[in-house]
Amino acid sequence: MCCKNIRRYFLVAFFGLFIAISANSAEEIVAIAVAANNPGTGATISEKSGRAAYFLFFDNSGNFLAAEKNPFAAIRGGAGPKVAGFLSDKGVTLFLAGEFGAKMERALSSYKIKYISQTGVAHEIVQAIIRER
Repeated sequence: MCCKNIRRYFLVAFFGLFIAISANSAEEIVAIAVAANNPGTGATISEKSGRAAYFLFFDNSGNFLAAEKNPFAAIRGGAGPKVAGFLSDKGVTLFLAGEFGAKMERALSSYKIKYISQTGVAHEIVQAIIRER
């Protein structure tokens, strides 16, 4: 009887752990960030990746999630690496902007964030990229 109970506890613990890991994987959102000149989805993509006025966030289906003011837009130096860390903390896996400097590219790569140089209306470009995947 003792062995049966131990076996049951083991199985319950094993399946509980399996379900918890599966739930975390399902909740993981592959996010897209766009450097933008304005906070709306109709904003144009900013030429400046690290010093854009705003970042727009989209989920992996291209749905708009939020817009945030760039906290590093006005700092004196090193905006690119700080922005890369900020985007990584948000769960971003793809970043769109007009141009990327060498420091920004290295920082994004170190966080395993893909980046694409784009111009145009943020929401339209995100939808086009989603369709191409």
